[in-house]
Formats: sequence, structure tokens, C-alpha cells
Amino acid sequence: MKSIYSLLLCTVAILLASCSSNRTLSKNIQKLNNDSLFNSAHIGFILQDDAGKTLVAHNASKLFIPASNTKLFTTYAVLRTWPDSLPGWFVHHGTDTLYLKPNGDPTFLHPAFSKQQVFQQILNSKKVVVIEKTSTASFTRLGFGWSWNSYQEWYMPERSGMPIYGNVVKFEQISGGVKVTPSYFQNKLKVNNIPQDKKMSVSRAMDSNDFTANPAAVGASIRPFTQKEDADLNYRLLADTLAKLHKQIHFAESQIRSEGFWKPYYTYKTSEVLTPMMHQSDNFMAEQLLLMAGSKLVGKLADRQAIAALQQRDFSSFPQSFVWVDGSGLSRNNNFSPQVLTALLYKMRQSFGWETVRQILQKDQATATDYYKGYENNIWSKTGTLGGNSTTLSGYLLTKKGKRYFFSFLVNNHHQNQVSIRRAVEKYLVNIIENY
Repeated sequence: MKSIYSLLLCTVAILLASCSSNRTLSKNIQKLNNDSLFNSAHIGFILQDDAGKTLVAHNASKLFIPASNTKLFTTYAVLRTWPDSLPGWFVHHGTDTLYLKPNGDPTFLHPAFSKQQVFQQILNSKKVVVIEKTSTASFTRLGFGWSWNSYQEWYMPERSGMPIYGNVVKFEQISGGVKVTPSYFQNKLKVNNIPQDKKMSVSRAMDSNDFTANPAAVGASIRPFTQKEDADLNYRLLADTLAKLHKQIHFAESQIRSEGFWKPYYTYKTSEVLTPMMHQSDNFMAEQLLLMAGSKLVGKLADRQAIAALQQRDFSSFPQSFVWVDGSGLSRNNNFSPQVLTALLYKMRQSFGWETVRQILQKDQATATDYYKGYENNIWSKTGTLGGNSTTLSGYLLTKKGKRYFFSFLVNNHHQNQVSIRRAVEKYLVNIIENY
């Protein structure tokens, strides 16, 4: 009887301590909410334990603009459809013809990906090479709700059925001029006088690939090219590159093929693309990967239809409805709540395993490596920043006591210095790591 009584006392003490801890966390988030730094801000936060039980919630069911936290949904979509390897292309080996069809692969001739097996196969084939164009009727060059005045920013390349060179043009100051890659655009560049002690900023016309280089205090050497005037531009870029290597190829419009005609050509392991996409918060790769998920989910490169299919099949049991419109989070039309994001994190852990998710998520926040110093093994997360007023962070915490938590911290409409906001969030999360 005495042992039972002691056990009950211990249980009550643990529960009281747990409630006290939760109350302290709630008070701390309320203090943060009242801080002058967040005067105009909307703050949403949720902390859940490893079983999915909510410990602290502040505006957790309200919708926020998630910025690049959207890439968590894209990651889920890709792992759900292509868990092992990405079929970047489709191939058919004819008697005297090699047929290829692109499948939205963002790694094709991308400078960050040295393994270019498709390109080498094209280059080395003794057969006639025919590339059948992929239909782009189910998606647009720019995502739904993207800011029009970011059309020439390096972080907003256009989407395509056959990406090439990351869908951007690079400009490099060299002795006697400017080197353009790919060189196809060399004669589209106008260079104004740039003194040696000045940096170069290149701008692009809105609806054409006319570039101008001017002297500037802050350089800009990467610009997306546009396919608005020429839907076949990417294919012309490939033909131009191969022509310089004395290789000729042919292009054909998309055709109805018999079942089994196309075989998938796997270009990279899924994790080899997802990991840098998440760590570098690469919008281009996120958008293309979501299109690739569509090729399996709905049978074609289609981001919005892929999202609709996932919402119906995979997310119908989430705590509330949400709005998801693109792969990268560039759109302000995306609306997620902290509850939705932790529901996704929990589902990812359950579906794909902790090790897979942990590898893909940022450790020590690779896009902001000056944060969480000394806590590199305690936080795996995805950052988000949009328009100077949306700062987000969602992921997993491992405390010094060995407890694992899911969290989502969304801040909108703060109109403050991003570093100050991130430091305040960091202080709150480090307190959890240290004390809970």
C-alpha cells in the first residue's frame, strides 16, 4: 500500500512539473509576443512531443505565409513518389535510333551536379538521337502568386519540361569583357563601360533575353532566362551546346506511344537532390521536383494537380485545411498553420523514418550557419524568409535531456530586421533544448 501511495505521489509530482514547464513555455512565448520587436507581427507557435501530443500552442491553428517552409511539403511529395531515385528522363533504345524524353529533371547540365549520364549518352551514342519534347500544358513558366517584379532575380528561374543549366545565365567579368554561360546568350548582352574598380550588375528585360551590364556597388551576375518568346528555347540551348561538340540531335513533338515504350532513366538518388535543395533552399529545384512528382501522381508534369492529389490522398486528416500552391514557397498564396506543419513533420517521420528525414533537413541551419552554435546536434529544421516580413522555422528538436519534439515557429508581418527576429526565435528554442 505504501509503495502504491509513493508511486501516486511521484506520478502527481511529474504531472505538476510537466504542467509547470508547459506554463513557463507559454508565458515565454507570450513575453515574446509582447516584445517591441514583434509589435506589428503575427506569431504562431506549436511544440509537440514525440507522440504528437501538443505541449505549447500559440495561434497554432491560424494560417500564416510559410515562405520556404513550403519546401517541407515538396520534400514529402518527392519522397512519396520517388523514394529511392529520380527518373529525370525516359528512354527508348530503337534499332538505329535513341529516343529520349525529359521529365523535368533540374540536375541536367546544372553546374552543381557533375554526373551527367544523359548528356554523355547523347554525346557518345552512335545512333540517331531524337528528343521528344515534353508537354508543358499542365503548368506555367512562373508559379501561381509569384511576385512579378522578381522576374529577373537569381532565386526565381522559370520552370520547364527540360531544364538546362539551372535555367539561368551566368556572367563573369574577365580581361577584355564579360564571359556568358551558356554562350548562346553572348550576343544578347550589352556591356556599358565598367571601370576595373567597380562591380558588374546585369539586368534583363522583362519579356526577352536582352541583358545589360552596368557598373554597380553591388554585383549581380546570375539572371534567369525567359522562355516567354520561345517555348523551345531550352531545346535550342541543348542543340547549341552539342553543336559546339560536333554532335547533331533531332527534336520531335510529343507523341502517343504504346505502353512500355518509355523506360525510366534514373539520373540521381532522391536524397542527392533533396538534400541540397533543402539545405540551400533552392527554389528552382523545389519547383522542378514538384513537377516531377506530378508525373507519377497524375501522369504529367503538373504542380497544381499534384498538390490537389496529395491533399486528397495524404492530407485529408490534417487538423485543418490549408492552401498550398507552389513547390518553393515563393507565393504569398500559400497558407499553413503551425499545426499543419507539425502534422506534416510527424507524418514524414512516420512514413519515411527519422534517419531519412534528418539527413534531408538542415542541420545547424545551413542557410543561416551563424545560428544555434553549440546546438548542431539538437535541431534539424527548415528556414523560410519572404519579402522581409515573413520569417519561419519548422523542424525537430532534441533536448539535452534526450527528448525529441516537433515544432513550428511562424512569424508574419514583422517588418523588422531578419537577424533580430531569428535571434529571438533562437533564444526561445535554445531554452527548450537546454531545459526540457
